[in-house]
Amino acid sequence: MGTRLAELIAKYEVPGAQVAVLESGEVRNETAGVLSVHTRVEVTDDSVFKIGSITKIWTATLVQQLVDDGLLDLDRPVRHHLPGFTALVTARHLLTHTSGIDSNHFFETGRNGDAIERFVDALGEEEPGAAPGTAFLYSNSGFVVLGRLVEVLRGKPFHDVLRERLVEPLGLRTVATDADEAILHRAAIGHDESGLPVRKWAGAYGTAPSGSHFAMGARELMAFVRLHLDDPKLAVLREKQVESVPDLGIGVVGWGLGWMLHRDGVVGHTGVSKGQKAFLRVVPDAGLAVVVLTNSVNSEPLAREVFSDLLDRTTG
Repeated sequence: MGTRLAELIAKYEVPGAQVAVLESGEVRNETAGVLSVHTRVEVTDDSVFKIGSITKIWTATLVQQLVDDGLLDLDRPVRHHLPGFTALVTARHLLTHTSGIDSNHFFETGRNGDAIERFVDALGEEEPGAAPGTAFLYSNSGFVVLGRLVEVLRGKPFHDVLRERLVEPLGLRTVATDADEAILHRAAIGHDESGLPVRKWAGAYGTAPSGSHFAMGARELMAFVRLHLDDPKLAVLREKQVESVPDLGIGVVGWGLGWMLHRDGVVGHTGVSKGQKAFLRVVPDAGLAVVVLTNSVNSEPLAREVFSDLLDRTTG
């Protein structure tokens, strides 16, 4: 991209950003701007940005590993493993946002190792707003349930499983699974619509499997994408499960098991978290992927221009 990113953050008044591109087996990246308009600390390759709901693909990957290990049947009600969960909801329903569970529950359950368990225990007593499998309803809460399944079937806290089964095997170093780890890195601070830094870095700790805390650099996220392109067992997560989804304003035409499905063979996900926005688009057939991480809620036009520059020649 050369100096293009610096031009784009100025054009769209985004404080800072990272971009990584995987093409022809090689990764190149670029950074520009500052982590916060107050501190003026510059963005570098080893800065960490919140990836928001892109975390859901990581959670889906941990779930698929459970399937591969014979520990989970995607079509069996999760209450088989979570006795307090009353609804006839399956892991497939949760992965495809067809569980009927209301989209957002943000009640606090503390920051101890039982935060996800307590969140799901409270959620489990509620009946879905729609019968499972009958409607698409994007649900952060549903992915917290998947995170709890990971905990129960692995016998460890979600964050530990995340590190042991993905972060460490991939050799990722610029990664924070929670706010305590983020302060050990050059952490980006989110900015609101007016361009001011937000006053809170992360949402409820118990919602981590859906995207409240996970942060990393663009190259680290690209290493995870490369895993999905290289491991044929993970291709199943990109297969279309839901044909018709509401217009989310980001060109989604279907849903896989965690992945958003776009037009022209593009898959990806978008993440929003406390003043930060993250964007991932992948063209599996071309081995091409683009990551855009930003610390502004106003950064979608920037991301669209980056994708237009880098993806149109492949998908057009």
